[in-house]
Amino acid sequence: MFEIWHLFVLLPCCALFVWFTTSRKMLTQGGAFLAVAMGLWVIYQCGYEYLLPLFFFFISSILLGKLLKVKAIASDQKHGKPRDAFQVFCNGGIYALLPGCISWSFTSYFSLELAMFASLSVSTADTWASEIGIFLRGRTYDILRFRPIAVGASGGVSLGGTLGGLLGAVCLSSLGMLYYLLDNPFFNGFYTLVLAGFIGMLLDSVLGALVQARYQDPETGAITDVPVPGARLYSGLPWINNDWVNLISNVLVSGFVLWLGTQYR
Repeated sequence: MFEIWHLFVLLPCCALFVWFTTSRKMLTQGGAFLAVAMGLWVIYQCGYEYLLPLFFFFISSILLGKLLKVKAIASDQKHGKPRDAFQVFCNGGIYALLPGCISWSFTSYFSLELAMFASLSVSTADTWASEIGIFLRGRTYDILRFRPIAVGASGGVSLGGTLGGLLGAVCLSSLGMLYYLLDNPFFNGFYTLVLAGFIGMLLDSVLGALVQARYQDPETGAITDVPVPGARLYSGLPWINNDWVNLISNVLVSGFVLWLGTQYR
């Protein structure tokens, strides 16, 4: 149960979080403040224990980015830079917002819990796939056109990245099962969450190949997310970047899992 006096403990911790993440260039100021707001909202709605999945996603993503740091000129312009507020929302916002739906008549706490973890499973799988795929620099193909594509370019898939994303979904889903014992007579919650993360990762690549702005380098012909001088729009819409793709895939998968949970509980 959240009480007002808890703020006297939480606010110093929040200030320390903002200082640490911004000074280490993990988050921008806007990203850090939004992450704090989301964390406080999750505590208020669900309880302190529900911060753990958020911390797992955040810390694992940051550590992978730091440990596997490589230059990927084809990746999104924000890759390797501090996460801003929009990036924070696109990856963790659905997890934070879903508890507010508990008053909806068609939902149950089980279905909301399942959808919350599915949301983070998608974010974790996608982030791990991107970081590990870029680090391994294996042969990468456009998921729709089946043509070789530059490592790190949106819409591309590689064996190493795909397995890395699957591992991320398994780790997040295992955490969900250990803490909250998500299970159901009709289907096992663990496999549902792993599948949600894996499908969300693939959906992210499909959307990246379909609607995200990608450009063709005028000199090399390589496909890149970065609009280098003289590049022409190769596919997608100019205003859609990787953050929007992350948000759309997250909403679609977690929304489907939310509906699925209501059918079997």
